Amino acid sequence: MMSSNSSNRPVWNQPESTYPQTGLKVFNSLTKSKVPFVPREGNNVSWYGCGPTVYDAAHMGHACSYVTFDIIRRIMEDYIGYDMSVVMNITDVDDKVILRARQKYLLKQYQDDASLSPEQVVGDVTAAFNEYVNKHFKDFVESRIGKKVATSEDWKEFVAAVDQGKDAAFVASDEKTPMHYNAASTAFWALSVARLHVSEGKARPDEMLTLTNSAEDVLSPWLDRQHGAEVTDQRIFRDLAAFWEKDFFEDMDALNVRRPHVLTRVSEFVDDIVRFVQRIIDNGYAYEVDGSVYFDVGAFDGKNDHFYAKLEPNSKGNSRLLADGEGSLTKEELNKRSLSDFALWKMSKPGEPRWPSPWGEGRPGWHIECSVMASEILGAQIDVHVGGIDLAFPHHDNELCQSEAHFENHQWVNYFMHAGHLNIEGLKMSKSLKNFITIKEALNKYSSRQIRTLFLLSQWNKPLFFDAKSMEEAIVIEKSLSNFFANTTALLREFRLRQSESDACRHTLAPELDLLEALKDAKSQVHSALLDSFDTPTAMRAIQEIVSRTNTYLQRGRDNIDLQIVQTVVEYVSRIMRMFGMSNESSALGWGSSAASSDGQGAADRESILLPVARVLSDFRDVVRELALSGGDKQALLKLCDKIRDSDLPELGVIIDDHGDGRALVKIADPEEIQRDRERQEAEIAQRLLTKQLQAQKAEEKRQGRLAKGKQSPEEMFRTPEMLELYSAWDEHGIPTKDKAGEELTKNKVKKLAKEYDAQKKLHEKYLESLNA
Repeated sequence: MMSSNSSNRPVWNQPESTYPQTGLKVFNSLTKSKVPFVPREGNNVSWYGCGPTVYDAAHMGHACSYVTFDIIRRIMEDYIGYDMSVVMNITDVDDKVILRARQKYLLKQYQDDASLSPEQVVGDVTAAFNEYVNKHFKDFVESRIGKKVATSEDWKEFVAAVDQGKDAAFVASDEKTPMHYNAASTAFWALSVARLHVSEGKARPDEMLTLTNSAEDVLSPWLDRQHGAEVTDQRIFRDLAAFWEKDFFEDMDALNVRRPHVLTRVSEFVDDIVRFVQRIIDNGYAYEVDGSVYFDVGAFDGKNDHFYAKLEPNSKGNSRLLADGEGSLTKEELNKRSLSDFALWKMSKPGEPRWPSPWGEGRPGWHIECSVMASEILGAQIDVHVGGIDLAFPHHDNELCQSEAHFENHQWVNYFMHAGHLNIEGLKMSKSLKNFITIKEALNKYSSRQIRTLFLLSQWNKPLFFDAKSMEEAIVIEKSLSNFFANTTALLREFRLRQSESDACRHTLAPELDLLEALKDAKSQVHSALLDSFDTPTAMRAIQEIVSRTNTYLQRGRDNIDLQIVQTVVEYVSRIMRMFGMSNESSALGWGSSAASSDGQGAADRESILLPVARVLSDFRDVVRELALSGGDKQALLKLCDKIRDSDLPELGVIIDDHGDGRALVKIADPEEIQRDRERQEAEIAQRLLTKQLQAQKAEEKRQGRLAKGKQSPEEMFRTPEMLELYSAWDEHGIPTKDKAGEELTKNKVKKLAKEYDAQKKLHEKYLESLNA
């Protein structure tokens, strides 16, 4: 049993069990500390994870959360051996979904309206632009230019007043200000071009499409305010959510994230939500106002030992977070009893999806969905609840209180785990800030394994910076593992092919015993790290160390190593990497191969794999034969060998690694990874070449500058019109001796001028040499 002595912290009860425990400790957001992990029911673990709100493409911030918890789930399932029941929701009914669906629909309708003239489109976009600017920059518009933006000149005046959007106070006024400014700027320049073409009578329909697409962020909200209430077809909302749900799971599959055992959608649990809300009302913790139902925080907090905001008690009453939690379509209701009260059921306004309820037609609030769906599948108490740290308050705190109000219990969730923020350019990556990189964009640049490596190298509940530097570290480590697997699997493959009878000599000597001891240490370190709240950075360091020790051992040469022991190391490293989700293979060493098939397509796969290699070897044989018949020289043959090694075979995923003992090692790798590595190396070479060229150019410019400066003779350098205003007498070399007033210059001044004279003399001599060169 664990409890807090402070009235500002809630009581947390340590679960108890007679079942043997694993020794796992987890960082629990409910206690802000590491605590022993004890499942409620023996070895069975109930797990609920907040899924996506499906209204747009998933970004790397989502990847951070879902890959992170996929790693933790795999550790619990595959390494520790818990029997997991994993549930995840899809939020397909939400203010964001409704707004995006309506706006996309209305914009498409507008763009397809052939009756709209270019003049009307320009006029509408102008009205939308002015409304957008005056809304989002209201305080700065009033204070900087003293009037609302109504003309192009007004906008230009405002842009100048905020230093092209770089004014420090302007940027710091709100985290979304840069996003709004960029949207307005993009719309303004598209609008300027369209206005010009309309005034010249040259506007074309495709230009109006370009304008409305460029101004989408300002035009869509304007169209929605005018016509959003007219959208009544609920398929519009369902279709958008279904599209982005499918897209989300495509991204998860590409990242090798395991699917949940049970997937729930809000739209499928509305009747359950209504019953859940009614019970909260019956228990005295909610009230109805004008068709909406609100949770009564004041009635709950402190009653029957209940505690509101267990996760983030310091955020109680935070108006900004509370407003964000209610959604952009939910205006603050005057009849709410408290600012902290939140919607369990929202009366649907025109243009919103609706379901019947005892309180009238409406839709679920955001927070209630997770409480209902998790409880319907997993019961009145859950072992583990996971999600991003940005959801802690108010979403997860509201989940906890409404669930505990429904069940009249005090610990709906035993262990709450929150993944840290993914930051880009110092800010949390977020759709609302539009500073995100989609998962598909990231996968165009990095492999799924490289991205997962980045998360493995980071503490799961700490902030993570996604940038070129952090990815470069991940790439280096992933590459070192790939090389390790390629080298060792090739050696083991060769060993199995050439294995002979015993030579009656002992081969397990000190180096082999040292390697076995290093493996034992690595296993111990990995085990301790994973039981210490899933400390994957420490586990990865232990893996890197045993890989490094094995690579050192392999340098003894293939005739002086015990490959049976090497295989033992490779099998362990492979098992840990598979457990981390770095490969979806179940039995292969290393990363495995996607070529193996058990679906009856083996013959077709065999042909598709072998035929390209056979064709390369056949072409190689043809040229070698031609060279032999024509008496070709050795250099031509060696070039041909280099070509098949460096170009032809790598394109097929085959690497021939020349060794000093005269025997090449054949390795298999992913052709895409080989190509990606080659492109990266070429880019690095190109960058080094460019840097070298720029340095040479800079050096040449500096040299030319010195030559230009040296063009003037030292005797003339102090007799220019400018110098005549400073000096009145010179010595035989042309060095000044008196100032303008005829006063003798000080010795220090003359000495300084003489140094300048000597320097100019050297420059002038070099200049003269360049003329004769």
